[in-house]
Amino acid sequence: MIYEQSQQTLHYSWPELDALVVSLGPFYACAWCALERSTRISAPVAADPQVVRQLLVFLQSAGVLSHSAIPGDRTRRSLYDPVSWIYRDSWHGLKSLESALLQALSASRPNLDAETQQWLWRQLSDREISAYLTSLLRRHRIGIHRAGEVLGLQDNSWAHLSLGRKRYVAWSSMRRVASQSIGTAGHEEDAVRVLSSEMRNRARWLFNRETAGKLRRTDFCFLPDSTWRRPLMLDVALESILTIGNDYWLAAPSLPNVGSPHL
Repeated sequence: MIYEQSQQTLHYSWPELDALVVSLGPFYACAWCALERSTRISAPVAADPQVVRQLLVFLQSAGVLSHSAIPGDRTRRSLYDPVSWIYRDSWHGLKSLESALLQALSASRPNLDAETQQWLWRQLSDREISAYLTSLLRRHRIGIHRAGEVLGLQDNSWAHLSLGRKRYVAWSSMRRVASQSIGTAGHEEDAVRVLSSEMRNRARWLFNRETAGKLRRTDFCFLPDSTWRRPLMLDVALESILTIGNDYWLAAPSLPNVGSPHL
C-alpha cells in the first residue's frame, strides 16, 4: 500500500475506484485525477515529473492500465507531459473517471485529519519550490541536479516560510550569484556555496521579521505570473482536499510531528 491510514469507505457506487483511492492515498489520488484532466487541459500534471512516472507504475501494478507509446483508439495521452497509457478492459471507456476521482477526493476530506492535510500541503509545496529552484539553476547554467543539495542545506527558518517567500528567497539569492558572475567558467561549486549561504541568510532575516510582526503576508512574496502553467495536481488538491485558497502561497504548512504519514 502506498499510503496507510484508517479511513471510512467512500460513499458512491464505484467500489473499485473507492479501493484504489484509499490505497493510493490523497497525494497520488490527486495525481491520478490530474493525469485524467491532462488529456483535455495542456498543463503539467505535477511540479515534479517523477510523480507521474511513479503513479503510472502504481496503476500498472494494480492492473488498471499499461504504458503505451503507440497511438490508437484506446490510447489516452497527456497534452503537455510526454506520457500516454491504455486502460485495461474493466476501466476502458469510462467517460466520467476524472469527475469520479474528484468526487472521491472531496468525499475523503472529512475523514482526513488536519495532520494529513498539512502533510499533503507540504508534499505539494516542497515539490513546487524544488521545481522553481531547478528552473533558476537551468537558466543560469548551473547543474539542475544541485537543487536537492541546495535545499538540503537550508535550516529551520526556511521550513517556516510560506511558499511565496521561499520563491522570493530563491530568486533574490540567485540574483546575487548572477551579479558576481559565479557559476561561469566552471565555478559551479562556488555558485552552489554562495547560493546556499544567501538563501539561509535571507530566510533567517525574513523569518525573524515575520516572527516580530514586521511583515504583511504579501511582503517579499514571489508569486507566479499569469503565464505560469499551474500543475493540474495543485488545482485538483485545492478543489477537493486543501480548501485553503491563497494560503497555499501566503502561509506555511505546519511542520510534521513524530509519526506523521510519509509518501
